[in-house]
Amino acid sequence: MKRPSAASLKRVNAENLTRLGAERLAEILLEVADTRVDLKRRLRMELAAEQGAAHLLPEIDRRLALLSGSRGAVTWRQRPAFVRDLDGLRGLIAGRLAGLDLAAAQARIVEFLALFPQAMRRVRDREGAVAAVFDQAAADAVTLLARAEGREGAARLAEAIAAQPVAWGRWSGGAFAAASRDVAALTLGFLAGREGPAFTSVLRRLADVAGDARAYEATFTREALRSPAAAADVASRHLRAGDPEAARALLEAAINPQLMRRSESGVAAPDFAWEGAWIDYLEAVGRVAEAQAARWASFERTLSADRARAFTRRLPDFEDVEAEARIFDLARTFPDAGRGLELLMSWPALREAAELIAARGAELRPDPEQAEAWGRLLRRRFPAAAEALLRRGAAEAFRRREFSTSARLTEEADALAA
Repeated sequence: MKRPSAASLKRVNAENLTRLGAERLAEILLEVADTRVDLKRRLRMELAAEQGAAHLLPEIDRRLALLSGSRGAVTWRQRPAFVRDLDGLRGLIAGRLAGLDLAAAQARIVEFLALFPQAMRRVRDREGAVAAVFDQAAADAVTLLARAEGREGAARLAEAIAAQPVAWGRWSGGAFAAASRDVAALTLGFLAGREGPAFTSVLRRLADVAGDARAYEATFTREALRSPAAAADVASRHLRAGDPEAARALLEAAINPQLMRRSESGVAAPDFAWEGAWIDYLEAVGRVAEAQAARWASFERTLSADRARAFTRRLPDFEDVEAEARIFDLARTFPDAGRGLELLMSWPALREAAELIAARGAELRPDPEQAEAWGRLLRRRFPAAAEALLRRGAAEAFRRREFSTSARLTEEADALAA
């Protein structure tokens, strides 16, 4: 067996630190704690936790009260210690205290979340470190409250949300992932009747976790559901819930030429999201041929790679090859040459992309970074196309007054030409 190297034995990890022994580690911790108030406080709380919840609770309550009463600004020098202090307190509540006294931990994590507005006023959180502590605390709260028996946990979660709806609108995206369908459904019930923008995002995320398409729909006004995009959003939930008729009713109610997106040619065209939901509805009710026809019509109008791939995936063997040829032909002749090139490069269909560049290069105004990335893909097999594309990208960068980028792309094109 190979012996560990001297360098590996000096790495700071759990295995190597264990070799130092408890006594030496305690000495080092004491030395460091004399210069770090937050570390000494954490050590005191850990020692209290060893004595049980009755000893840990007063320490946590004292710290919560102190943070609640603090108003002074946290300087940039103090910010790392402030973040460590907050996160250490959160971890003690969600970890050590929860293992000793679940009910007490549930109450304290809610109190911890109540510190959020004040903490954010005290510090300039440009990197989001303080906010991230509270994001995790919200997830901890959902996990801890969900462990309560029966409806109690959902009731407490609803109460916490009602106390800070704006903050929970921010936290709910990640925090509710820890909730079960049952807890989410019960919490929705306790929040029934709550209205206003602050509650809307919370209710929608809870409805998604609960799989309750009706509750999700209830967060929209009737007028809002006449918007094709909103109708598509809600209809997609009904389809996932296995209720295609509810989806159809919403989608058909939103068919209004004045609300449909105008295409580049000025002709009224279906909203892209609405059209996608309608295709999904057709598929769900077994109208497969109509769904395929709608996909192709949408692709012809938008040149969407997603629509094209969905269309070809559903074709029998060999027919998909013929369909690809039609897709590439349409891309090469599409009125917007840039859109055509984007489809061909993303497919990827490099030979067809090179042909488009050769035939319609003068029409292209590629983003300089995109031109550089595409040039790298083309240069080995189609160097002439790569050179032409790089020069178009350099011209576009020059128009944007990005002179260093323009010079770099020109140098790359010259190297290819040589």
